[in-house]
Amino acid sequence: MNRLFIEEELFERLGWIIRIRWAFLAGLILAVLTSRAIHIDLPYSKILSVGAIILAYNTALFIHHVLAVRRGTPDPRIAQVEANFQICADYVSLTALLHFSGGVENPFVFLYLLHVIVGSIILRRPQVLADGLFAFLLFLTVAILEYNRTIPHYTIKELVGSPGYHNVWYILFVSTTLLVTLICTIYLSSPIVQSLRTREYELIQARSMLQKKSRDLEIANRELREKQQQLVQSEKLASLGRISAGMAHEINNPIQFIQGNMRVLSEAMESILPILDRYVKDDSGFRIARLEYPFFRQHIGTLIKDMANGTVRIADIVRDLKKFARAEEGNFDEAVDVNEAVRSSLRLVHNKIKRHNVIPVLDPDLPKIKGNTNKIEQVMVANLINAAEALGERQDGIIKVETAADPAGASVSICISDNGPGMSDDVKKKLFDPFFTTKQRTGGMGLGLSVAYGIIKDHQGWVDVDTRLGEGTSLRYHFPVVRSEG
Repeated sequence: MNRLFIEEELFERLGWIIRIRWAFLAGLILAVLTSRAIHIDLPYSKILSVGAIILAYNTALFIHHVLAVRRGTPDPRIAQVEANFQICADYVSLTALLHFSGGVENPFVFLYLLHVIVGSIILRRPQVLADGLFAFLLFLTVAILEYNRTIPHYTIKELVGSPGYHNVWYILFVSTTLLVTLICTIYLSSPIVQSLRTREYELIQARSMLQKKSRDLEIANRELREKQQQLVQSEKLASLGRISAGMAHEINNPIQFIQGNMRVLSEAMESILPILDRYVKDDSGFRIARLEYPFFRQHIGTLIKDMANGTVRIADIVRDLKKFARAEEGNFDEAVDVNEAVRSSLRLVHNKIKRHNVIPVLDPDLPKIKGNTNKIEQVMVANLINAAEALGERQDGIIKVETAADPAGASVSICISDNGPGMSDDVKKKLFDPFFTTKQRTGGMGLGLSVAYGIIKDHQGWVDVDTRLGEGTSLRYHFPVVRSEG
């Protein structure tokens, strides 16, 4: 059995014995009052003196125990000494009470058994046997001293017929009976108490194991939910990738056709407009598409230019769709210098982020990782642009880029943080969803971070998002130094 458990149990039982002693004192006072009421002649002053001694040392033990509780579990050796002291002190007190209330003739002589049982609960069998022998020797000493008239004998005349304190056979009978009863009680109660203590310990161990299993299950369940979310996200990316590839292919051909025709139309208008200008000189009310010619002449170039820009924007969207569809393609066996990838990304988006305070904090001892440099740069560029757009035109915008290695050297991380407006919990949950964007008015497609998420998963990495409304956002990308096979 665990030694710590036994020590803690002993400490608790000491407080339990102190509480029993309070009850015993209350019973003693009640017994004295009852005896006086029925006119039993006893040395009540001496009995109450013993009760006062019990009250004194029990109060001291109570204070000591309370202080020990506040300090924590005491030294086990001190607890063992205290337990034996309490049992032996009670034996002395009980012997004194029996002496003042009839000695060997007292019918309550077997109250020793109560202390033997209490001792069996808190002490080991050898200690209980030693304390029981001590109690028996106390009783036998008092009996012999009373027999020899060394100490006075107090007879309960109302309860005893012929006095037996001077009868050797009576003393021998009572003493032998007490000794046999004490030994039998110890040998019967100790195994039972030990068995109960073992069962209690096993129950505590089982409860502790169940609590640990519960915590492990909770952790496993949380990890399972995270893995499930990652699988759902990966499935979204795979499905949208297949759809995007088909959409990009179908849209790309007509867009190229429209762009070619727009160039022809623009050149044709450059040739037609001088002719129309000469024609209008003869017909001042000339209209085209229900528009007066001067208005048409002034805005037709802008209209054609807007149409051309629109086709360029559509082409950009198609390019992003292709990029999204190809997120899982590419070689991931390069030895990537993450710091250099970060520097390259900062150069690529310099014009976009230059109005903000950009703080690079790069770990010079960063190990290289196994992956794809271009794709990691793609992740950085998308995140840096998002950070710059989140900061807008504010003059105190800060973008901080940090690289670091974990203490074990198993992974490296890139953290991009800003002091922008932050995100709500709802936006945070949808951050990596394809086509989710908060920049609809500025033409955002919502593919940048979705593609970035796919790239991180291709590197067998993960992303931590820390954001608070009004305080900013931090995205930390983790990359394993060595990717597992498969």
